[in-house]
Amino acid sequence: MPNKKSKVAFHADSIYDIDPSFYRELGVKTIVIDLDNTLDPADVLEPSSRAKKLIQEYLDLGFQVFILSNNTEKRCGDYCRSLNVPYLSFSFKYLDFRIKRFLRKKGVKVEDCIFIGDQIYTDRLYVNQLHGRLVLTEPLSEKDNLVTKIPRFFDRRVREGWRRKGRMGMECPKRKTEEEETCSSSEQKPAA
Repeated sequence: MPNKKSKVAFHADSIYDIDPSFYRELGVKTIVIDLDNTLDPADVLEPSSRAKKLIQEYLDLGFQVFILSNNTEKRCGDYCRSLNVPYLSFSFKYLDFRIKRFLRKKGVKVEDCIFIGDQIYTDRLYVNQLHGRLVLTEPLSEKDNLVTKIPRFFDRRVREGWRRKGRMGMECPKRKTEEEETCSSSEQKPAA
């Protein structure tokens, strides 16, 4: 677990790097994911094949998956319906009331969730207000929409300071690559 001086519980380069067994070890039942620049870049209108694969993997492992975004209903709705997962658009992450209501309606307790996002000034803020656990990822793309550009400027500087001071929380265990999986399974085969 992260130390008391950590500003976030966990961090990872990307949601795609995290070993999903880590969530199970934490007792997570629900994975709540930010959309833009966490699951896919903000300019990707339909789920990428890797996003589809990841969401399906989580569902197959028995996790409940929700997507939260400050973006519009059109952006979130089309994207999330194609993944067949519940979502909350216009989530007003600066204030936690819509997110609390959404989770309550879904019958989900904050302590059963892990929240994954790429922004300090939105994702970290609402997760802290909820008293939840956040995995802070790096943004998938340098491209941001106009509303995100200014906070992102400050976000980069804050992250640099937290890294220098060791306050980024625990690094999430990385999933094995296909090559590593192949190597470890061939090492485990008994000699004939």
